[in-house]
Amino acid sequence: MKPLFLFMVLREYQEKLCLHIAQKLAQGKRKIVAQLATGGGKTISFAAISNRYTLKSGKSILILVHRKELLQQTRRTLYNAFKINCQIIIAGMKHVPPAPVYVGMVESVSRRIDRINNVGMVIIDECHIANFNKIHEHFPDAYFIGFTATPQAASKEKPLNLYYDDIVCGIDIPELIGMGSLCPNQTFAAKDAVNRSALKMKGGEFDTGLMGIEFSKQQHVNNTVTIYKEKAESTKAIVFNSTIDHSLKVTDAFINAGYDCRHFDGETESKERSEVLAWFESTPGAILCNVGIATTGFDEPTIETVIVNRSTMSMPLWLQMTGRGSRPTDLKIQFTIIDMGGNAITHGDWCDSRDWENIFFNPPKKGKEGVAPVKNCPKCDSIVAASTMVCKFCGHLFPPPVPKIEEELAEFIMVTKNMDVLQMIEQNRHRKEYYSFFQIAQTLAAEIRFTVPQMNQERFEYALLTYYEKAKIWCANTTGEKRRTFNQWHKDLAKKTLIEQLQKHYK
Repeated sequence: MKPLFLFMVLREYQEKLCLHIAQKLAQGKRKIVAQLATGGGKTISFAAISNRYTLKSGKSILILVHRKELLQQTRRTLYNAFKINCQIIIAGMKHVPPAPVYVGMVESVSRRIDRINNVGMVIIDECHIANFNKIHEHFPDAYFIGFTATPQAASKEKPLNLYYDDIVCGIDIPELIGMGSLCPNQTFAAKDAVNRSALKMKGGEFDTGLMGIEFSKQQHVNNTVTIYKEKAESTKAIVFNSTIDHSLKVTDAFINAGYDCRHFDGETESKERSEVLAWFESTPGAILCNVGIATTGFDEPTIETVIVNRSTMSMPLWLQMTGRGSRPTDLKIQFTIIDMGGNAITHGDWCDSRDWENIFFNPPKKGKEGVAPVKNCPKCDSIVAASTMVCKFCGHLFPPPVPKIEEELAEFIMVTKNMDVLQMIEQNRHRKEYYSFFQIAQTLAAEIRFTVPQMNQERFEYALLTYYEKAKIWCANTTGEKRRTFNQWHKDLAKKTLIEQLQKHYK
């Protein structure tokens, strides 16, 4: 009999995630995205779901992973935690024997999909990759649970909510950092980064070839080495370059500067790749240049610095690349991110909290970039939250923010600031006593009409406060039978007068 020690192997947040998924399924949802940050334990979570489902349903589960290494990792987790003997589906198999759980890569499974029977649930790892259409179509009655740290589809034309009904969000990066499961980071934005607005688009992403040409310019290559030397000297680093030619140039630049640096890419032979990875693991201060092959599932805890030497429109890709340095070790207090492509300002820092539920239901449109709530520290170049008043890395004091209303009324403020009430009083001293008081309202209404196309309550209140300040000056300096005091009566008169003047200009 299988041991039912489920709560012994799951952490509290993993158990909570599994229970929330079960609740969604019980409510009639058949296809659920399970969001869990890198380092949150996706494998043990979907292994626990597999155990519970197979015990209760009598049906089998199909688990799809995207890398060969994960086949064995999933097999070990299923057996060690729940004593489940799974069947791994690999290339060359002619017969697929019955099993409670099948594990395979999408290519191998797709070619043998008709030989896999009694499947009641499909679990997809890295479901945002979005190359699972055939699987969805073949198992129309099965439950689907798509696991991902970043529930934003690779293709903005085919968002995840086209394939999944709902989302359950698990623990996020800031919480895992607080628990010690992930390392905190410091992100630097290169001052002389490539201008991403000048890069051309192709299929919703920056054109790789043209981007490679831009990033391969000698000035940028030299700048990459320089900023590493300034911000991360002697640390073990992984560099994500835009193209193979670009990566080779960056590798040569690091070597010429005296650093121990190597390159590998998708065309590197298996034996050489293994040798390079072994060298990288065992060599302090090693620098590994690559092109897009160490973005997901590349777990080397000794990485201390991540250099993103390209631009991307994809927030998931940005988070996957930067997250390669987040695995903790006994000697690593934090890791460094160097952004050479303006990505942090667009997508936010790696450690930021994100509203994944909103992103799932309201995915970004193709070809559109946002502006993340972060800013650059002018003293140390670190990326910090937009609300930061004191840089936590260098202690720089940011100036107080300009209120939004002051930004909207900037021209009005500039003009009215120079309004000379004393001159008005002098010019109108032979007129009726309150002539200048009313003239202030006329002038304010005329100025705001030319600088503010639409009036709302907030703008009116700001204009009224401006009138109050000018009226105080008038009261203190007007000539008459007695000195005027700016009191409630004057406030009421000012408000009434300004409304009358504004109504002439705004409907």
